[in-house]
Amino acid sequence: MDPGALIGILGAFGMIAMAIVIGGSPAAFINIPSIFIVVGGGMAASLGGFPLKDFIRGLTSIKDAFLWKPPDPIETVEFLTEVATKVRREGILALESEIELYYERDPLLGDMIRMLVDGLELEEIRISAEGAIAQVEDRLGTNVAVWEKLADLFPAFGMIGTLVGLIQMLRNLNDPSALGPGMAVALITTLYGAILANAFAIPVSTKLKKVKDTEVLYKNIYLMAIEGIQKGVNPNILRQELSIMLGVEVAEEV
Repeated sequence: MDPGALIGILGAFGMIAMAIVIGGSPAAFINIPSIFIVVGGGMAASLGGFPLKDFIRGLTSIKDAFLWKPPDPIETVEFLTEVATKVRREGILALESEIELYYERDPLLGDMIRMLVDGLELEEIRISAEGAIAQVEDRLGTNVAVWEKLADLFPAFGMIGTLVGLIQMLRNLNDPSALGPGMAVALITTLYGAILANAFAIPVSTKLKKVKDTEVLYKNIYLMAIEGIQKGVNPNILRQELSIMLGVEVAEEV
């Protein structure tokens, strides 16, 4: 688990809550109709832009923003180098006995090694892998798009709620004592929209984009390693190439 997203979001809400409490009258910042307009309206309008299944998957992907742990790049380089060394010493068929290990690490890696063991041509493996990577990128990209859309629509519905509140307030101009409280209620929806977008939806979408980019990068790394193994590239050379792709430094084995 990477605590950065959780700490950041809770910290942002905590700072806002602290300012409200210090300023007094926290109850004045609670308005149920405004919540309905901003949260309900924003989510409903977002749903209109996605298939229901994609929208639900996008919402539930919030767990990835808090629970996803990035792979260890150095461990990944060493693992793939060991696979290349094993093939160089024992041959490709030696990988078959550990195929479940590769599937546990990543289903795509397992599929590619299975195809490698089965004797498929490198071009066939590449085409299959690139198709699978494209599907993963599309699926994870949709998750990001759902949260980006929410980040756009929460402030928009906050403004809509403010306009609704202003219209209702203007109907009571004959009662000056109601103007102040009415204006405060009208502005609450804008506040809700701004908070939900900037302290919640935008951080979640940013983290999910990081998840997507990293997952796609590592799947391309696996494909690159399989290509090197199939071509018989020296494991030390493969180690250096992989470390450059992942932006880490590893010592070359003698």
